[in-house]
Amino acid sequence: MTLSSPSGDAQQALFAAYCGGLRREQALRDALDQLPLGLFEGERSRGDALPHRYVLSWSPASAPLQVCRCELHFQEQSPQRYSFECPAHQLLDWLMQASEEGRKDLPDSFWRWLLLDRIGEDRSP
Repeated sequence: MTLSSPSGDAQQALFAAYCGGLRREQALRDALDQLPLGLFEGERSRGDALPHRYVLSWSPASAPLQVCRCELHFQEQSPQRYSFECPAHQLLDWLMQASEEGRKDLPDSFWRWLLLDRIGEDRSP
């Protein structure tokens, strides 16, 4: 017996408790539409310099506490990849923030988490 993924309304109800509830309903719907695609293409601005182009990809998830395996790939002359895991609700919240801000970039909270928590942890003795 195989279980199918929850419907859109069921997923919205599942994730709403973790992602701001009804006050962020439209951003939640937008992010839930993007979640099964497993891909976010963005650009991170660098002041006056050309922006960093990147692709964030992730494994499928259908529940808030399900772990997503993610990979961030910068599309520069010397490609850089960062692999990490996070709960699906955290990934969804970052996608929601990007939607709310109307930019093709993940929010500052994602970059702080990646640089300080993930990459910093990997380099500690």
